[in-house]
Amino acid sequence: MERFLSLLLSRLHTLWSALAAETDCQTASRSFWQRLECLIFPSLNVPVRSLTLRDYLAFALPGILISSIVGMWIAPEGLMGYDWRHYFSLGQRTYGTSYYPPWIILVAYMGWPVLVGLTLSGLALALYQRRSTPIAAVSACLTFPVFWVLFLGQVDGVALFGLTGLPWLIPLATIKPQVSYLACLANKRYFLALIVWLAISIAIWGLWPLDILGIAKFSAWQQPHDIHLWPWSLPVVLAMLWLSRGDVDMLMLAGTFAMPYLHPYHYLLVVPALARMGQGAAALTGAISWLPVLSNWYGDRCWYLAHLFPLILWGSLFIKRWHFAGSWRAIVGLSPYMPRSLPG
Repeated sequence: MERFLSLLLSRLHTLWSALAAETDCQTASRSFWQRLECLIFPSLNVPVRSLTLRDYLAFALPGILISSIVGMWIAPEGLMGYDWRHYFSLGQRTYGTSYYPPWIILVAYMGWPVLVGLTLSGLALALYQRRSTPIAAVSACLTFPVFWVLFLGQVDGVALFGLTGLPWLIPLATIKPQVSYLACLANKRYFLALIVWLAISIAIWGLWPLDILGIAKFSAWQQPHDIHLWPWSLPVVLAMLWLSRGDVDMLMLAGTFAMPYLHPYHYLLVVPALARMGQGAAALTGAISWLPVLSNWYGDRCWYLAHLFPLILWGSLFIKRWHFAGSWRAIVGLSPYMPRSLPG
């Protein structure tokens, strides 16, 4: 055992020495914390369109208006808008929303049309930011998570809209934080915004993050469409998160496998990542998102086919990242990124 521990410590020392000597942030004048920052928040050439405030508002405001008009035509009756009518429109944290952040009650003041408007415009804006092709955009809009979120009247679309305006729209992005909070680990600005907003919200509403633990009650229901892999997936997810450093989409895709309560419509936040795939691959992956529907004919186990959607997306982005990094050492953080070519 002593020999094993000695060997392990020796290897760790070797890895740290390599890190200190080879990463692109570590010159002699750099402090330990600066090197650590560059390791956790690496600079990547992610193909995301940067928008000025004027451009953002010029896209977002008309998009919300037009999409809200569409929402007027889709009446939340019968099963349509079930979650909206029974939970979110009440303006209070009931049993079904008790694990949500306290500001979830404000969604009721938006109204159904604006909820639909934020969902559709958030998806369109996220695809535009990722320079989506028309085929990839259509494929994203026709995915199963998009239809299911609109059908239920869930608030995932509000969180998606918030993600398009980080760090300023962090309150919207964290209105359903199970996956969206991982996007804040992509860079220092987002992370600091998350910390500041958490501090402000706790000062106003108390230790509300502890309420999220109540989500375990819903996992106990063992619903057939609750396809969580928690906690067995955690070791793999931690590795995926490390390999996803600096990439909003990859971080959220990896995080879906660690959710203790997971329905396929929760994938709405990662649907825009289809824009970063090739057109054919995006169309095929969008079609794969509908595989859980097979459960109507072939049994409840088909719900687990939903995991293929984020897995294929994450794998596709990881391959691009590998090509960009230049070596496996750069992927794991032991050497600087030496891009062979820009990711597509």
